[in-house]
Amino acid sequence: MTFLNPSFLWALTALAIPVLIHLFQLRRFKRIDFTHVRLLEEVTRRTRSMKKVRHWVVLAVRCAALAALVLAFAQPVLRGSGTGAVAGRQAVSVFVDDSYSMDGQNAGGRLLDQARKAASEIIGAQAATDRFQVLTNRYEARQQVLVGRDDALEAVSRVEAGPFARPLSQVLARQREALVRSDEQGRRRILLTDLQRHAVDLDEWTNDTLMPVLIVPFQPGEAADLSIDSAWFEGPVRRAGRPEVLHLRITNHGMTDLTDIPVRLTVDGTVRALGTFAVRATSAVDTVLRFTQLGAGPHWGELGIQDPPIVFDDVLPIAWSVVDRIRVLLIGGALPDGDKALQAVFRSDSSYVVTTVDLRAVEPAQVEEADLVVLNGTPTIPGGLAQQLRERVVAGASVALFPPAEPPVADHNALLTALGAGSFGARDTTALAVDRIDLDLPFYREVFTHLPRNVDLPAVRLRYALRTPPGTTALLRTVDGQPYLALSSSGDGRVLVGASPLTDAGGGLIRHALFVTTLLRMAETSRGSGPLYQVLGAERQVPLPGVPPAGEAGFTLWGPEGRSWVAETRRGTRGTELMLGGDDLQAGPYAVTQGTDTVAMLALVNDRAEASRDMMPVEELREQLAQRGLTAYRVLDAPQAGTVLSLNEVDGGTKLWPWFIALVLLLLAVETILIRTNP
Repeated sequence: MTFLNPSFLWALTALAIPVLIHLFQLRRFKRIDFTHVRLLEEVTRRTRSMKKVRHWVVLAVRCAALAALVLAFAQPVLRGSGTGAVAGRQAVSVFVDDSYSMDGQNAGGRLLDQARKAASEIIGAQAATDRFQVLTNRYEARQQVLVGRDDALEAVSRVEAGPFARPLSQVLARQREALVRSDEQGRRRILLTDLQRHAVDLDEWTNDTLMPVLIVPFQPGEAADLSIDSAWFEGPVRRAGRPEVLHLRITNHGMTDLTDIPVRLTVDGTVRALGTFAVRATSAVDTVLRFTQLGAGPHWGELGIQDPPIVFDDVLPIAWSVVDRIRVLLIGGALPDGDKALQAVFRSDSSYVVTTVDLRAVEPAQVEEADLVVLNGTPTIPGGLAQQLRERVVAGASVALFPPAEPPVADHNALLTALGAGSFGARDTTALAVDRIDLDLPFYREVFTHLPRNVDLPAVRLRYALRTPPGTTALLRTVDGQPYLALSSSGDGRVLVGASPLTDAGGGLIRHALFVTTLLRMAETSRGSGPLYQVLGAERQVPLPGVPPAGEAGFTLWGPEGRSWVAETRRGTRGTELMLGGDDLQAGPYAVTQGTDTVAMLALVNDRAEASRDMMPVEELREQLAQRGLTAYRVLDAPQAGTVLSLNEVDGGTKLWPWFIALVLLLLAVETILIRTNP
């Protein structure tokens, strides 16, 4: 048995008071002489003996009652094994969950305020010689140093909600790193968190009984909360002056159906679209906003709703680039008719800049600048060109490959295999036709609304068997079910493979309107604008599609509130990549500039996982810990409003003070009975 407040044991010295009163009674007895008292002598002796015994019993009962009262105030605890209480100086690591989900509220107010109060109470109740770590999701370097009590209290007072959220296994490991360097006799870890289910990765927890863990949950009550979770454009390419459809997904985390909720879109600081939506309780809804795309160049926008008190998920910044022209590189020379047909396709639209080059005259810079590279019937593909094509496709460009009229196709198969786009098989000269067009495919869905039953489709007179890997989309098939045009994804780019050479001997594809539609659609989708936003803390290397390397001048990154710094870039597999470093980044739009020119826009958003209200209940966590044999962890019930926490109070064990209070009452009752029955 140990005592949570052993200083109260000094009050046991008060036991001397009733003893002294008993021994030095101030009452005096007057002697009166009587005659013939011989017969009363035996009765008197008996009465005096009984009184002495009763007096001693009353004294013992009073002392026991006073001692029990003192012990009750000292709060005795009967500890079991594994409670983690260690005498001597303590090293205590306190994790205060400062993720945005801690902006939630319950009957006790804001969760983060409650967690900070609890942390201050725990630290303030410790000895001045103890050492502390105050850890948050920011993982600042200074948080890995153990500090004194006053410095720890100051660190707790500075904790504010931020965009970072870490799995609790990482938090526990970081706490252990700090405590293992300490020389204190006792080491313990404390987690003050709302137990969001996505952060409670129990499979990664370890059972370190030398550093026991106490989990204090602060969980929100039922309240309405909306979050804008994601956004995406309907088409892959942003074109100047074109109508645009922007999809967004909004989740209602509350228990009440909501209707007529306004949502707005601002582009470059100007409101461009407004709308309303309705969403059922604990459900998500997809809605759209329509606007006309602005001119060529980088742009930024914000999708916003009004939904206090949790507001970090009410605004979703986005950024994209509008292209003016798409650059197409035609590599041919072996099949003149096919080259002419390809040139005619792209020269009919001024939105495309077409460069035609012979295979023997291809320059690396031409491949580097192209959004779509078309290889038409080249007899070979040099290794250097193949390597550059692989890099461009991974970086987001597209390649269309049509086979030569005569074998071999070994170089083509090597390139296709490296791109994960299949390979060419045997050559077949059986005459047949292309089967119907599947309008359910996204590739053709935006081009054709419907087709007549007797539509004239191209004839096929020469083809190679296409061996396509899983995940490949067969845009066109021949009547025998074999792929004729196949589309595959590779890295951030795509690969279109045709089964027939682009000649009249190969078939009627180059004379058909479907050929024009397919090539234009391929070019149109060849230059995606990349993701609309990046999640803070999730990505360190952000690609800049279509942006050449900065050179010696470098890029400057301009963020919210006018902050700017020189941005670090590198040449990666996806082209120019921007390195995002530091934990002081805020959600919002960022401009990437070179000199006075803005070359790209980025949008950084807070992790939408923090908007989830899926918290792990305390009882479920206890059961999971027991099933995994994690005995070093103890989970408290959620603290009630006004509760004062200290490590001594939460170390565990059976608290005996209620039994001592009951004993005091029992002893007082016994004393009363003894006094009243005393003759």
